[in-house]
Amino acid sequence: MAKTRPIGGYGDVRVGDQHFLFKGELTWNFQTAKKEGVAGRNNQVHGYTTTPAVPFIKGKFTFIDLTTAQLEAIQSATVSVTLATGGALVLRGAFVSGDITPGGDEGEVELTFQGLDGEELNAPGA
Repeated sequence: MAKTRPIGGYGDVRVGDQHFLFKGELTWNFQTAKKEGVAGRNNQVHGYTTTPAVPFIKGKFTFIDLTTAQLEAIQSATVSVTLATGGALVLRGAFVSGDITPGGDEGEVELTFQGLDGEELNAPGA
């Protein structure tokens, strides 16, 4: 019988030494540049442009241990995520970008951490 392993699921998120209560909907993008095709009026693709990109990790968290002011004060942090797959994400030089808007019904806040560089580490044996 083939052995299966998770492709998604739980995750553990830390910002520096602080454990964040991760709820879900984790996304990330560590691209260094975004490419966009350029089409000409002659009905041909002429090539593409390249725009620098800012690496990020985004997710939903339970808003319980930190205030909005404390989240806003995060700067030059290392955000590390351990995934159910055994892989990991590391975002360095991170800060919280965009709005910090907690919701009272479920004590939830969606946070986007942007940083200087990100790294995806594969699970051992993957």
